[in-house]
Amino acid sequence: MIRLTRREKRFAVALAAVIAAWLIFSFVIKPAAERSETLRRVIPEKQDELRQLRAKSNEYIFLRNSLAELRTKVASQDSSFELLAFLETLIGKSGLTTKVATMKQQVIPLEPDYSETIVEIKLENLTLSRLVDFLAKVESSDVLARTKNLHIKTNPSNKDLLDSVVRIHGAKLAQNRLARK
Repeated sequence: MIRLTRREKRFAVALAAVIAAWLIFSFVIKPAAERSETLRRVIPEKQDELRQLRAKSNEYIFLRNSLAELRTKVASQDSSFELLAFLETLIGKSGLTTKVATMKQQVIPLEPDYSETIVEIKLENLTLSRLVDFLAKVESSDVLARTKNLHIKTNPSNKDLLDSVVRIHGAKLAQNRLARK
């Protein structure tokens, strides 16, 4: 057996302490510090993603409830309701019969059970207040009809009057769904 001097023993102990400290630093402290830095960077990103997910979740719940309400309203709507006839009556009540250039109806199937009716009305030579009054009557009516598009331009012959194209849409149960009821 080799005898070590006191100085050699101290050197061996110091060397073992340095190696142990280096091993602890390399395998414990440095990875923990790197992981901690990664978490400091990732946690705020994940919190932002969580806030966005909550916002999207609330939006989804709102849209799902709105869709359920809309389906209930469509189902409770009179099966004989026709958007075109309703709008013709409303135009007559608004005194715009002479201002209507054209009226076209288009029915678009949305789902197997629902369809969307779009009525395009071209109005000529009317004032802004009469147009706004008509649109307010459409929006405030009890039927499921809303303004989808509105294009307004000044009348070429009279700059005080407007020409407009209004697209009004409404949902309806499809005919095959009505037959099953």
